[in-house]
Amino acid sequence: MRPVAFDRPIMRAMHYRHAYHAGNFADVWKHAIVFGILDALNRKATPWSYVESHAGAGHYLLSGEAASKTEEWRDGIGRLRAASGAPELAARFLEATSRIGAGRYPGSPWFALEMARGEDQLLLCEAVPEVAQTLTRTCGKRATVQQRDGYRMDALLPPRHKRGLVLIDPPFERADEFRAVAELLERCASKFGHGVHALWYPRKNAHDADRALRRIARAFGKPVWNAVLDHGDVGGGRMHACGVAVVNPPYGLDTQWAESLAWMASQLGRGARAHHRLEWINP
Repeated sequence: MRPVAFDRPIMRAMHYRHAYHAGNFADVWKHAIVFGILDALNRKATPWSYVESHAGAGHYLLSGEAASKTEEWRDGIGRLRAASGAPELAARFLEATSRIGAGRYPGSPWFALEMARGEDQLLLCEAVPEVAQTLTRTCGKRATVQQRDGYRMDALLPPRHKRGLVLIDPPFERADEFRAVAELLERCASKFGHGVHALWYPRKNAHDADRALRRIARAFGKPVWNAVLDHGDVGGGRMHACGVAVVNPPYGLDTQWAESLAWMASQLGRGARAHHRLEWINP
């Protein structure tokens, strides 16, 4: 792979900036699963497509203004990198995060860039103009970046290749966000129903989250694999639990990653209430 060229981080104020949260517990949980899916897709020679709804800048400076203000990464990637005894798959994921260089943490597009082969296709959506420009410079000609609302990314489906991953990773600031993601995935199911679809979501309201996942399972007519992590620190009003729901996960992903996700959960936990679970949600 060619080295990725980095631009200075974007400093323009906006309502949501992922740089504040890059590398936190939710980010590493999501990225480990994304890494696992792409790694599984690479086991076959046939090319795949990667489509992302809210791609972000592609990389983040942990010493930058935003990340330094919250330092959330210290309880995420910071803990994992300092830990020992990582199972094989978790160790491979951590090694991949380190390839971006010291003091940086990759976004989801970076993992796709790193793991893409010659014929693989990357389609990335980002609505914020400055962020989309940075992402375009980062990816060069290796990806197609479109400045568009991530909730309209289904217009890009079906992709060129029959195999692939669709990642939906919105900021979850809208009051109707779970309804919006469920409707988006219903449209995705009608256009690319056999593809792998992954949704990251916060578990601030477990009832709304589980209702949306059941709706998604009905749309695809298939069980949804759901990986939930709660770091156990419920004080301060901050998000303490999240999940990654996967439709059509590669065969064996749930069992092969069970040990590594359990190890990650043990390192990311902050108290007696910390827990994780891997489950299947039926239509």
